[in-house]
Amino acid sequence: MLFSTPNFLYVFLPVLLAIYWIFYKNPGIQLIVLTVFSLYFYAFGEPVYVFLMIGLVLANYYLGKACAGDGESEQPLSKKLLLCLAVAVNLSGLVFFKYTNFICENINALTGLSLKGISLGMPIGISFFTFQSMSYVIDAYRGTVKVQKSYVKLLLYVSFFPQLIAGPIVRYQDIEEQLENRSWSINQINDGIFRFALGLAKKVLIADSCDAVVNSLGNVEEGTFLLGQWMKVIFYTLQLYFDFSGYSDMAIGLGKLFGFDFPENFNYPFASKSITEYWRRWHITLGTWFKDYLFYPVLNSTGLKKLARSLMKKKKRKLARYLPNLIALLVVWLATGIWHGASWNFVLWGIYYYLWLAADMVFLDDFRKKLPKIAESFFSHGIFIVATFFGMALFFFEDNTLSNLGSLFGAGVCGFTTTDVNAIICQNLWLLLAALVLSVPTVPKLYSMAVRECGITPAADRVIKTAVSIIFLGLATTVMVAQTYSPFLYFRF
Repeated sequence: MLFSTPNFLYVFLPVLLAIYWIFYKNPGIQLIVLTVFSLYFYAFGEPVYVFLMIGLVLANYYLGKACAGDGESEQPLSKKLLLCLAVAVNLSGLVFFKYTNFICENINALTGLSLKGISLGMPIGISFFTFQSMSYVIDAYRGTVKVQKSYVKLLLYVSFFPQLIAGPIVRYQDIEEQLENRSWSINQINDGIFRFALGLAKKVLIADSCDAVVNSLGNVEEGTFLLGQWMKVIFYTLQLYFDFSGYSDMAIGLGKLFGFDFPENFNYPFASKSITEYWRRWHITLGTWFKDYLFYPVLNSTGLKKLARSLMKKKKRKLARYLPNLIALLVVWLATGIWHGASWNFVLWGIYYYLWLAADMVFLDDFRKKLPKIAESFFSHGIFIVATFFGMALFFFEDNTLSNLGSLFGAGVCGFTTTDVNAIICQNLWLLLAALVLSVPTVPKLYSMAVRECGITPAADRVIKTAVSIIFLGLATTVMVAQTYSPFLYFRF
């Protein structure tokens, strides 16, 4: 993938920025330039599937016009049917490429049939650009956005290369105005460069280093050891966070360089005190997407409204308060698990987090509030840390999921540890400590305090960020040239 090579940094991006800024007085040509380069960016890794994306956008362009609403709560049946068609069109490609083999395998296992799957590779980023396309049509139907009259602008919205492959999931309403009017400032460009460099450093210097540790622990020849299994999960958790949040930082930074403001996707999730708070901080754009386009529509469906009214008539107020929400939440988390991958471990992962969120909703949140402050902090962080790492274990162990989960509790292991496991951990203890410190907002808070106490001016702040950006870019480039670069983890989702 072009994104994963130094050529992106020192050829593709500088050429694009130069051409883009040559036409700074002509925003229309700028958008065409961005669209052409974005399609080339995707075609570099997916030469055939770029036509799938172009066709999907074309379908949404006409379907969005056909089913567009006027903001009224109820739309005519014809527009509802067109919306259903649009959703089916968008999901058909995702289901075909991502879930066909999974469906065939499970039908064969249940029935003894020999259905053949497909041998086609999954288009990179299909889960992300499918959701972006759907959000445009749904919002057009609801009347919350204006129908886009320019196919090129809609194509750019979906194909814009910074966020195309792994998010953040940018909804049309986020950049509707920016497609027409964009503004720039020195601070914005400085922030964009710094944010991009920070994201690249997260990926190359931390996430890839954690990946190397996970692989080393997996290659221990003596067998499976309890400490080794837990350390694999811990390093994988840190790898996934720095990998995915690093990509989001790079995307947000690049967006700023072209005059676009993308929504935040991470807000130091490991600083959370509960699973509910964690999911408000992790992959924020996916969470808000499911909340607005699945949770509330299910919750406000006729069936659940009738259920709530029926329970209220029977004076079961607590049940009426929680049951509809729990049902809608279950639908969301089954969908969230399946969205991440065509494997049963992802379904289990979705159910696992549903149970934690349901517990938070029904009794854990109230229980925490009744505890003394010190006990509440200890209880909240303790439960959160254990729950989070075990949840990541479900995400990590795609093969032999149950046996691998059992090994975290001592089932089938050869012992607690071995010399090789100890050596790997000792060699990478500095990495573990650095990753843990950088995964919480300690450094930004210290810098903000220094800015306030030392009276650092905005001009000095820009100089500091520029210097740090140069250091990050230099270190990341050195590492990319010197060793094998591993693709972003969310490319496969």
